[in-house]
Amino acid sequence: MIVQRISARRLTELLGSWRGDGHSYLELSESISMLVRDGRIVPGAALPAERPLSEALGVSRTTVSASYQRLRETGVAASRQGSGTVVRTPRRENSELWSSAANTDIDFSGACPEPWRGIEELSARALAEHPEVFRLSGYDTIGLPMLRAAIADRYTSRGLPTSPEQIMVTLGAQHAIFLIARTLLRRGDRSLIESPSYPHAREALAAAGALVAELPVDIGGYDAAAMLDIAARTSPRLAYLIPDHHNPTGLSMPPELRAKLIATLSAQGTYVIADETTAELTLREPRTIIPFAASAEQAHQQDNVITVGSLGKTVWGGLRVGWIRAAPDLIGQLETARRVGDLGTGTWEQVVATLAMERYDEILALRTRQLTSRHRVLTEQLGALLPSWSLSPAEGGACVWVDLGEAVSSRLGRHSARLGLRLVPGPRFGSPGTFERYVRLPFTEPEDRLLEGVGLLHEAWQCIGEPAGSQVLEGSVI
Repeated sequence: MIVQRISARRLTELLGSWRGDGHSYLELSESISMLVRDGRIVPGAALPAERPLSEALGVSRTTVSASYQRLRETGVAASRQGSGTVVRTPRRENSELWSSAANTDIDFSGACPEPWRGIEELSARALAEHPEVFRLSGYDTIGLPMLRAAIADRYTSRGLPTSPEQIMVTLGAQHAIFLIARTLLRRGDRSLIESPSYPHAREALAAAGALVAELPVDIGGYDAAAMLDIAARTSPRLAYLIPDHHNPTGLSMPPELRAKLIATLSAQGTYVIADETTAELTLREPRTIIPFAASAEQAHQQDNVITVGSLGKTVWGGLRVGWIRAAPDLIGQLETARRVGDLGTGTWEQVVATLAMERYDEILALRTRQLTSRHRVLTEQLGALLPSWSLSPAEGGACVWVDLGEAVSSRLGRHSARLGLRLVPGPRFGSPGTFERYVRLPFTEPEDRLLEGVGLLHEAWQCIGEPAGSQVLEGSVI
């Protein structure tokens, strides 16, 4: 089934700066393959016909034809009579899914630390201390009372008084974001997101049929005047923000901007998703992160802020437990809407999550030590091997945003892939064609893998050529 027909103009926008100094047909096929891998072209999508694409790209039809043939040979696409060249569903071997040693590539495409080393102990405790869970239905749409209470207590201790009635337990943060978007947005509604930002949040807004406007976040910080002006002129129904340890920059929104932005958006009736998935991943030392909603100057403004959290980045990505903090009436609305798509979060996972919350400060302290060391290794190695690159001065989170000095992010991704380094080009984090100067680099891999990965980045960069006139951003961490 053809799920989408991509026009030549649209594919040209998605490709961005794809041309290098090598064989054009290979560069084009590899660039399209990266779009498929990153999810920007979905399985079942029909690629443009050869002639209009060659005209849009300014290349010969022979180049496009050879590129499509390469996609078919590598299994990325297939020919279908009457449909042309159609993207196939990527297939992975079972060994790749279940064995961490099956793939020798270094993965800089994700930004999630390895499982917390105490997860097995928590599972054993859950089995020993809570055998009653196996006499329950095994899932529910609102969350176990003891877990909701633990999450509420965590918010209260961080400076945002919260009751269990304000908490819904979800299947992770992404599930929460999509549920909120699907519940609150209607086709044609306006929405707002930072740019750059978490790609799947943008996709959730678009999937709900919303028009997506952008709030710019610069590599060096926030332009408060511009953000407030855009927020006032946009009048969105829903906004998505990562106010603490923003993905991909690692920056945090200044306190004085938070209150003004909440006031501006709430005055227009805007709901604000505050994604706190990485909020408590701090660098240098553990510290209390005051929730975004606590910056609201009036109680009714706080009701417009919907906070999303998760244990995926702090405890283990495989523990599919997240949550939503919102006004009780909205929690009820979300629970009703949820039943259309899923029947709830597993009871067993919630018991393990409750035990993890008991040791959350210990877990976060360990993550701070790990990520601080890895951030230092990454930045020092980049400074030594790639001194012309400029890095965002991350305060926490799991990644930095890197200015390459030239619009070659997609080309760098292709060269890196050939060397065994998985990298997500900058355009993945914004509108098509933007951020070709940038790339996101996570510091979640162990130190030895980071050293090897930066070495491969340096090798890939040599294939492109050092850009002229690159400036180091003042105040950035190199």
